[in-house]
Amino acid sequence: MAPAAAHAQAADDGLPETGSKNPYSPLDVPTKLAPESRSLSDLLTDGYAITTASHVAKGEIFTLRKDRKTILCVLTAPFTQSDQNVPTSRCWALN
Repeated sequence: MAPAAAHAQAADDGLPETGSKNPYSPLDVPTKLAPESRSLSDLLTDGYAITTASHVAKGEIFTLRKDRKTILCVLTAPFTQSDQNVPTSRCWALN
């Protein structure tokens, strides 16, 4: 048996690290992220539906879908210990 350090370590998200010697570990592939000028709330009002949600250190990440278009948004809540006193969102079109 090989020592535990010899095995590929999973990333914090539980997925195999890129380049690890694992048949389920794909290579990193460049992905287009086109900045979206609308806010998360505007996209939801426009008929986009949230299909996934996940918590990360910087806020919440949402995947939105409408027809055949997919958008990724990060929602950052107000932080009273800084000058950010309103929720903000940043969104990118994936296709």
